[in-house]
Formats: sequence, structure tokens, C-alpha cells
Amino acid sequence: MLSEKYRNELDKLIGIATNYRDGTLSRSLFMDVIFSLPEIDRKTELCENYIVDKGVQLVSGDDDVEDVKEEGDYAELIKPYDTSKIDISPKPLSLDMILARLENDEIDLMPDFQRKGGLWKGIQKSQLIESLLLRIPLPAFYFDGSNNNRWVVIDGLQRLTALKEFFIDKTLKLSGLEFLTDLNGIGVEDMPRSYMRRMKETQVITYIINPGAPVNLKYNIFKRINTGGLELEPQEIRHALCQGFATKYLKELANEEIFKKSTGYSVKTDRMLDREFVLRFLTFYELGVSEYKGSIDLFLNSGMDYINKNYYESYGEDIRKLFIMVLNTSMNIFGKFAFRRMPDLDKRRPISKALFETWTSILARYSREDLYVLEHKGEVIIERYRIMCSEDEEFIESIGSGKVSSVKKRFEKIGGLIEKVVKL
Repeated sequence: MLSEKYRNELDKLIGIATNYRDGTLSRSLFMDVIFSLPEIDRKTELCENYIVDKGVQLVSGDDDVEDVKEEGDYAELIKPYDTSKIDISPKPLSLDMILARLENDEIDLMPDFQRKGGLWKGIQKSQLIESLLLRIPLPAFYFDGSNNNRWVVIDGLQRLTALKEFFIDKTLKLSGLEFLTDLNGIGVEDMPRSYMRRMKETQVITYIINPGAPVNLKYNIFKRINTGGLELEPQEIRHALCQGFATKYLKELANEEIFKKSTGYSVKTDRMLDREFVLRFLTFYELGVSEYKGSIDLFLNSGMDYINKNYYESYGEDIRKLFIMVLNTSMNIFGKFAFRRMPDLDKRRPISKALFETWTSILARYSREDLYVLEHKGEVIIERYRIMCSEDEEFIESIGSGKVSSVKKRFEKIGGLIEKVVKL
């Protein structure tokens, strides 16, 4: 039998599936909630049966978001760059110097990436320590050194996490060693002094991207170099390279309950997809569609950079109120079908990145009074939008494309629809 605590959490999921979706629930959201409950190994099947018995269908989350195809020439878009600014320096360091930076929080291990930081199992971490003891050279580390007081990891997160756990946190006990089996079970405090000296004097090759590199160039370098166990998503790279107000603010807005409701709880949080959605709104709102040159990645990089450099004291609260107002308007008009293709009301369509960025950034330019007018004329908007989604081939084709002409076309079409309804 399920406890009251279990049933309460499951009833919330059932409410989400019923009120904000089409009776379906993504398995990723289901598992996120279930894994937060105790005694999970004995309860998963019962939990699933409970919600299925209430008429909720669990579906794969892979199709919950409709992406936009990047169709521009990336290499051409990032030209021209002053090659003198591509400054990556080799920097030989002793392991002791790396550990000193870790201990003093002078290397950013990206706390939002902790799921990736914990990909290695205890045996893999232990064998890294064994490599040091056997004098086997470690692969090179790569860092963004824009802030010399706090390097950002580009490649080597798993290794650095293992080193921190063993030498600094003292939580790693060695296991699964292949050669030095006598050391299985011991921690750093039990390690012989001669072995400690050997490890800490090990020379480690590091490469530092020096200050001055343009953000889009650093983004490209990050994509090329990163070889971690889990390939970083574009928003995760932006998060690493654009530390500042924007990184914290995107998380705050993505945690707003109205954002989760208006997107039907379809946007995953574990790979920062939710923050990418928010950034798409902010970038198109702040920079305007006229500044879009054909690469959404480079455009969003510029958005992060703009927000970090141009925010003012009340910026965060002003935009938060605007964002919430726009999402409420969207929900009041479209309900559970907000930011999705119409007119298929029998089957919930995926949430669309393109439609989210377009509707939100256009609506944000209208006054509160105009938004009230649009809400009261919601049936007119839905009917006209339904026709546009089913009969306007130009608009239909524009939704899935990242071409400049396509992006501008969908902004033109949706903007025109809204403007006509406001003036009715």
C-alpha cells in the first residue's frame, strides 16, 4: 500500500496531467518526483500503477519539445575574428597547485552540473588515483581563464571532481585498484607519505584560454574541446562561459510556477533546457528579431552577454513581472495548448521553442491594457491562429527552421495576427 505522502505527490502529478496536459505525463517528470521519495526501490511500480489507474498515461519525454533546425553556416557566421585573440596557453602545473585552487574555490566545478560531475563511479575515480601513484600521465586539463581568480572547467570535470573528493573532501575510499591492490579501502589520510609526495609533485598539463577571446569564439572552442562523459548542451556551455547576473536570473525565471504551467511541465530542467527557453524570450525581447543573423546559438550567446552587461538595479524585478504577465496572458488565451502548433486538440502537440520565443517576446511589447483586450478576444485569436497553423504554408514551414527569413516570417505572421486583434 502507498502511504499518504506518496499519494499526495502522485495526486499532484495527476492534476498536472489533467489540468495542464492532455492526460499524459512525461516519464522524466514522473521519475524526478518518484526519486525524491523514500524507499524508491519498493515503490516505483506501485506509483506507476496508481496514476495509470487514474487514467494518466506515461509517455516518453523525447517528443515533448519541438526544436528548431539550425541551418546557417556556423563557421561563416563567426568570421571574421582577429586570430591574435585566439590565445590558448599551455601551463604546466604540479598537481599540488591544482589542488590548492580546488581547495580555495579558485576552479569553478559548475555546481549546476553536479549530475555530470558524478558520472564516474568509485572504481573509475580510484583508478585515476592509482594512475598518479603509478606515474601514468594524466590527460590535459582545459580551462577558461578569463577570470584568473576562478578558472572555469572546459575539459576535465570528472577528473577534477575525483581529485577533490579524494584529496580535499576526503570522502573517496579507494576500490577496484588493478595493481596496488593493497591500497583498496584506504582514504587520503591513510596514504603513506612517500605516495602523497609522489602524487602531489606530479606534473599536470593545463591549457588556459586567456582573457580577451570573444564570447562566441570561446563558445566554439568549448564545443570543440569538451570531451566529457556527457556532451554538454549549448545552454550548459553558455552557463559556464557567461557567469554573472544572467546565469542566476535565468534559473530564477525558469523556476517560476507560471513558466512550468504554461509549458505544460514539458521542459526538462536537468540539462538547462528550461533556462534556454527563458533566454530565448529575453534575447528576442532585448535585442529584437532584426539582430538575428542565422545562428540561434550565437544569438543566444549575445543575449547572455547583453543581460550581464546591461542590467540595472530594478531590471530583474521589472522583467520578472513582464515575463509572468505574458505567460499568464498566454495561458488565459490558449490554456494547455500555449506555445504549440494548432489546431490538433485531440492530441497534445510538443511545446515549440520557436513559438515560445515568438509569442512571448511579441506579447511583451504590449501594454497591460492591450493584453487584457487580447485575453477577452481569446476565441478570435485561437480561431485565426488555427487557420494560420493549418492553411498558411509559409508560416507552417517557418516554425521548424532557423533561417533568418523563416524566423522573421513567423514573427511577422504572429505579430500581424496580434496587432489586428488588438485593433478590432
